[in-house]
Amino acid sequence: MKVLFIGDVVGSIGRNMLLESLPMLKRKYRPQLTIVNGENAASGRGITEKIYKEFLQAGVDLITMGNHTWDNRDIFNFIDNEKVKMIRPANFPEGTPGIGYKVININQEKIAVINMQGRALMNSLDDPFRKMDAILDEVSKETSCIFVDFHAETT
Repeated sequence: MKVLFIGDVVGSIGRNMLLESLPMLKRKYRPQLTIVNGENAASGRGITEKIYKEFLQAGVDLITMGNHTWDNRDIFNFIDNEKVKMIRPANFPEGTPGIGYKVININQEKIAVINMQGRALMNSLDDPFRKMDAILDEVSKETSCIFVDFHAETT
């Protein structure tokens, strides 16, 4: 399975580049799944519903987030919609709006997409490694194809 992942689309320059380049990239590489990190799409301060919709209309299948998820309050208007094609870091505390992973059907294949966030040089979150173990236990029952966007400041 081919996955096109584009990381950290930042501000209007990044959005314009994505919207202009994505059709060519999709023609050239023919991905079955296109994922974009959108946590900086609104001038480096989260994402708005308008930008979210622009990305989907341009051909993005799923949007991941990171430490700037909550920087734009508009996200609360749509992140909890069960049909939203966006995931936020799964290791945010229990009860946080949104979801941290999705299992997607693509051409009769299932792929799990998981979003995690590191803790070094960022706000403290739940342990990403323990949370990842729990999610892997669950999604491995459905698929062995797993894509992880681990958003971190250090490796």
